[in-house]
Amino acid sequence: MDDVEGSPARRGRRPAAVRSFFSRGEPAHRKPCCSLPVVKIEHYDYGSEIKSLNIHFAPLEKMKSTLPYPHRHDFYHIVWVTRGTGCHIIDSVKYEVRPNSVFFMAPGQIHDFTLSEDAIGHTISFSPEFFAFRVHNRHSLTDIPIYSLENLNSAFYLDDIQAQSLRQIMDAIIEEYTAEKTGHEDVIWSYLRIFLMKMSRIAVPPALTDLSSRNLLLSRRFKSALEKNFGTINETAEYAKLLKVTERALNEATRQALGLTAAQLIRERIMLEAKRLLLHTEIGVAEIADRLGFEDPAYFSRCFKKHTTRSPIEFRQSLATLNL
Repeated sequence: MDDVEGSPARRGRRPAAVRSFFSRGEPAHRKPCCSLPVVKIEHYDYGSEIKSLNIHFAPLEKMKSTLPYPHRHDFYHIVWVTRGTGCHIIDSVKYEVRPNSVFFMAPGQIHDFTLSEDAIGHTISFSPEFFAFRVHNRHSLTDIPIYSLENLNSAFYLDDIQAQSLRQIMDAIIEEYTAEKTGHEDVIWSYLRIFLMKMSRIAVPPALTDLSSRNLLLSRRFKSALEKNFGTINETAEYAKLLKVTERALNEATRQALGLTAAQLIRERIMLEAKRLLLHTEIGVAEIADRLGFEDPAYFSRCFKKHTTRSPIEFRQSLATLNL
């Protein structure tokens, strides 16, 4: 990526097209978004020895009794439930847990689990660096559709044939991880990439994987820039400038690759953070509005209700119905 990495926050009045969603005036600098436990991969041992600071595997049953809930991670996390039932909430979306459920979580997502006593399965946790720093690697994690496309579910349910195919790969990964033979991290990287690509075939509609590489690349660069700067840069024009493309080219790329315009994606990301703060902290609505760049809390509330059909207070109260 060019100058998007580490770009400073921009300030100033928003153009009219964007001002219809955001408050008037200067955007507030984003503050730390949450007081929830943040689980780091170097501490993610479920009570067992960590073999690598970049990737970790463990039985699901260890995770059930070890981690605080709800929490968020600073790494990518995959949970495959092979037996058992329950409920899994990821960013306020409630998913059923049943045999051969697979859940994908990216860094920063908040999740909460309730599982039956007989639940077993596998967990894979890996840092962004695990993919980025392979010596022979010419690919990044964003080349894998399941991690690069917008509006995909976080939960997938395998049939018996799919589960058998993926189980063979999982067994090979665990064997390499346990044996720790020479070059085992490179072998695990290869197996994990195969696992993720096979899951992408199951999860991602074929039409989305046939998009032009240029549009996919630009949309991924935009998503990366948005994740770093949402709440401080909220204008499509500013993102286009950072990415050194026109607004038209940026919108065309995101429409084709992600199904939404750049402005819609900005709104979606800010509303997602608002939901996280409402559901998982006791921060007041006015402070949440300020953190997300809204000068007027009442305007934030109107925008939030337009987006979710509920006021921020009503949405926060809905947490009771999500409790497991």
